[in-house]
Amino acid sequence: MIAVNLQLSRSKLGSYWLGLACIFFCVETIFAQPYEVYDQRPPGIESAYVQFSEQRVHYTYSGDQTKRGLLFIHGTPGSWQAFGDYLSDRELQNEYFMVAVDRPGWGASVSKSAKPDVAEMVSFDFQARAIDAVMSRYPDKRWLILGHSLGASIAPKVALIAPEKVGGLLLLAGSQKPALGGARWYNLAASMMVIKWMLPSNLKYSNDEIMALRRELASTENKLMQTQLNADVVVIQGMKDRLVSPKNAAYAKDKWQSVFSKLRVIELPEAGHFLPWKHSELVRATIREIEY
Repeated sequence: MIAVNLQLSRSKLGSYWLGLACIFFCVETIFAQPYEVYDQRPPGIESAYVQFSEQRVHYTYSGDQTKRGLLFIHGTPGSWQAFGDYLSDRELQNEYFMVAVDRPGWGASVSKSAKPDVAEMVSFDFQARAIDAVMSRYPDKRWLILGHSLGASIAPKVALIAPEKVGGLLLLAGSQKPALGGARWYNLAASMMVIKWMLPSNLKYSNDEIMALRRELASTENKLMQTQLNADVVVIQGMKDRLVSPKNAAYAKDKWQSVFSKLRVIELPEAGHFLPWKHSELVRATIREIEY
């Protein structure tokens, strides 16, 4: 009887631990979106689609199509709405042609397949080529790519596959060093079948992206170290970021000097992860400073 009770207690404890992991992961992921979500697109923002592989890739755009391109890549989870305030900015509309992409698997970017190949979709190569398909709609344009969080991790891959189109990168709170991009304990827990079935589909996919992060960063690093890119790059990192290691700033300083034609790293001592919204004035000013 004692052994049975002990086994039940261990089983209950395991259930509590797994439940706690699920809650922790859900809460931290959900609150990684501190921006307004629109029921309808604000005036001046248009919507369009481009076909890539089996994906119908959705993006929104605003601004002057005769001006330089400014393309936004959101994190995980996310959608174009992460950058709705920027696309709605009248001053930016006068200065740039702005595009915000729903990365494959997010927002209105959906697959024709009933069971899409998630392992392929979470690869940076697939994500970057989908973004390149959007840029290809505007063949005469050169782009500044602004990525936040996982979007900032993917952005260098876009520059690798389309160097003639990408003149600048503004990378906000992004994982870049493979060793710093490992899954956390709650990501590992959320990958367990007993937990995974409890999660909403968007959080499952978000966790799939995080689980693949270290591998994809290693692939990007390997190619970057063999390349020189004519791009003006600015990395902004909050030194009190709880979701992405602040050590990524030092990594960029150390490893990327020989990769990009121009590199600047900005460390914000008191900033956290949500740079596009908490430090929007700095982000806007930096956008205007980048030459491309």
